[in-house]
Amino acid sequence: MSATSITRFMTEVRAEARKIVWPERRETIQATIMVVVMVLVLSLFLWAIDSVFSSLVQAVI
Repeated sequence: MSATSITRFMTEVRAEARKIVWPERRETIQATIMVVVMVLVLSLFLWAIDSVFSSLVQAVI
């Protein structure tokens, strides 16, 4: 790579970085809460399914 291509690349990287729109603090907190809630719901669902299958396997054995 030549020096001009590296310079051009870095210029384009800076231009793209300026386009980034970071979420507001409130949006970040809301998204985090939603992720935690969904993880908890999915965990409970998978635990319930696992319990049912474990009971079925124990019944068969």
